[in-house]
Amino acid sequence: MTSSTNPARRPNDPEEVVYPSTGSRVLRGSGSNPSEQYVAKLADRTFLNLWSYPNTFIDKKTRGKGDGKELCDLLVVCGDHVLIFSVKSVAWPAGVDAQLNWKRWYKRAISKSVDQIRGAERWVAQFPDRIFLDPACTQALPIKLPIPERRRIHGIVVALGAGEACKEFFGEGEGSFLVTPVLKGEEHLRADPVLPFAIGDVEPSGSFVHVLDDVTLEIVLRELDTITDLTAYLSKKEILTRSGKLMAAGGEEALVAYYMTHMNEGGEHDFTKPDGSSLGPNEFISLHTGFYAEMQRNRQYLAKRQADRVSYLWDNLIESFTTHMLDGTSIIPDGGSFVLSELEEAVRHMAVVPRHLRRMLGDAILDALKIGATADRFTRAFLPQPGSPEQDTGFFFMTLKVPVFELRGGYEQYRSFRRAFLEIYAFSFLQKNPYLKQVVGIATEPPGDGGSSEDLIMVSAPEWTPEFLATLEAQQKQLNIVQPGNFTEYAIRGNEFPEV
Repeated sequence: MTSSTNPARRPNDPEEVVYPSTGSRVLRGSGSNPSEQYVAKLADRTFLNLWSYPNTFIDKKTRGKGDGKELCDLLVVCGDHVLIFSVKSVAWPAGVDAQLNWKRWYKRAISKSVDQIRGAERWVAQFPDRIFLDPACTQALPIKLPIPERRRIHGIVVALGAGEACKEFFGEGEGSFLVTPVLKGEEHLRADPVLPFAIGDVEPSGSFVHVLDDVTLEIVLRELDTITDLTAYLSKKEILTRSGKLMAAGGEEALVAYYMTHMNEGGEHDFTKPDGSSLGPNEFISLHTGFYAEMQRNRQYLAKRQADRVSYLWDNLIESFTTHMLDGTSIIPDGGSFVLSELEEAVRHMAVVPRHLRRMLGDAILDALKIGATADRFTRAFLPQPGSPEQDTGFFFMTLKVPVFELRGGYEQYRSFRRAFLEIYAFSFLQKNPYLKQVVGIATEPPGDGGSSEDLIMVSAPEWTPEFLATLEAQQKQLNIVQPGNFTEYAIRGNEFPEV
């Protein structure tokens, strides 16, 4: 270690710490062709890298030899949700008979994808521990699938290649398929007459399978770009489509716009009437082609897009942890072992936060960093109110200044102190808010302090024995944590579509 008398050296310099590798690198696929690579890139943006796996495989080999069989083109696993993507890019057939061309294209681009999704569903149900990231089936999927009782599977066909033909056929619109729920299964091919570029319930005998095209793939993954926002939309769309309440929509994007601009009585986006009440027995939804374009021109929508920019600070914070986890470079304190599936739970609680709440968290973190720049220690907690949809998990963010005097253990000792602070704060918030099931804490150096690391902790409610409470109270007093007069509580509110 460099002598502390060196004027060019700062005390407790993180650059002097060499951390050992904590595990093997997770080698994620990237897509085997341009279409799959495009979908994989969009998925990383929406679901983030730890929960999104292109080109997964199963150990089903020919007579036990060769490579495994591909499970699906993209597998997303996060919390209770499993998304199975099948991607096909098929050129539109030559010829002038639109009905015949549609039948040929549909069989290749959609029917085959539905078959792949159904096969993947069966494998996930029967062999959830036999899914791999490589053709040789040597690297297992690092994320555990949810248990069957809680598992929600969403099949998504990505059918590319017919956009221009669709636009030319209708003579208007952007080239997205009509949503026509009256079409079911083989009726897409055998109706009299066949309806080109119209999608209903492509496989009604099982779980609902969604179909996204050249236009709607990016729209859906851009407008609903968290796992929670997207799966909530898919679930409610499945219910609407099979309820008989949807007459037609001029493209998936029209459904997205309607969903985003309507809220149910529970405060969730939904396919309701404008006042938030449910559709009555003789009430239906029918949406014209320009519905999404109208939303894009709305000033409140534009204000939402602008206000959401700060929310991506939360995404970046998540990926600061998950990238290290995938690369095998996470720091595990006190000689602990690196188990990715165990560490994943803490960042998953961050990942399931919806976009609107991420905006408020991003604003609060920026403010905390600003205040923290002038304080030795500053903590801001984000605790949901009892009865709210997110009431199970609380978050807090702490900045802790690196001491200006040399610690015997250097920067590693500073991080040990920082993790101890995180743990005491976490238990304190759980004690103060007994409705919480877990608290996730994040700590870093203040801005301008030569910051180079973040710590993450997740603590669940313990058994509150008298001995535990006495120790916690002593620590709180010693370190001045959540003591009367040193913290302020206030509500954070914000309109998803700001008033303009």
